[in-house]
Amino acid sequence: MKGLKDRVALVTGATGLLGSAIATRLAAEQATVVIASRDSSKAEQWVQRQEKTSGRYLPVQLDLASEPSIRTCLDRIVEQAGVPTIIVANASLREGVGVPFEKLTHDSFTNLFEVDIAGHVLLLRHSVDRLAGQPASIVFLSSIYGQAGVDHRIYPEGMLPTPVQYAAVKAAAEGATRWLAALWGERGVRVNALVPGGVASAQRQSQEFVKRYSEKTMLRRMATAEEVASAAAFLASDEASYITGHCLVVDGGLTAW
Repeated sequence: MKGLKDRVALVTGATGLLGSAIATRLAAEQATVVIASRDSSKAEQWVQRQEKTSGRYLPVQLDLASEPSIRTCLDRIVEQAGVPTIIVANASLREGVGVPFEKLTHDSFTNLFEVDIAGHVLLLRHSVDRLAGQPASIVFLSSIYGQAGVDHRIYPEGMLPTPVQYAAVKAAAEGATRWLAALWGERGVRVNALVPGGVASAQRQSQEFVKRYSEKTMLRRMATAEEVASAAAFLASDEASYITGHCLVVDGGLTAW
């Protein structure tokens, strides 16, 4: 895709299902990809597993709940690779997501928003401050559950539905996308959100859930991580140079009925 070669791209939560696919796709487009993780050893091990590929990667430690960690991380990136002009805000706190609704606590919400929203917004602010007039592209990862209700009927017995705090934080990501796009548009910084539907993962989903979910989509299947990564690469690239403040839905038609 146009405009990705030799760019420095920072992907948060880069060792997870979607983060890994997005990082791999951006590297295939010849960007230098910063693999950011709260656990530095996970980032380093992920990069080591890519040794046989031609991708250019830089593993870094990033704790989005800590503003000093954000500054330190960006300083290291700038020193070792250059200023990131692509940022994919993909990381999402997993702790506490698997708690039943009846056992939710105040921390279930505040911890998630601290990382997913506050942490990412501060990361983006500090990143844009370092651009020195360069154009940039930012992609937030939202979810269809930031736009549509969760269908509790498709979850088999024993499987917890997508939790309320997750739906709330993904809706907040779309609000932040539009707000920041309006703020930075004149500076040539585009801000968009990617809104994926369910992504197939053998480790997380039962066959029954996959069947029920797939029946709700127009394409009658779940997405692959690579399909979501392709959309992220498009939004990050110059192919999307006149797109900002937009929430691109990639859900196989589930929300289009």
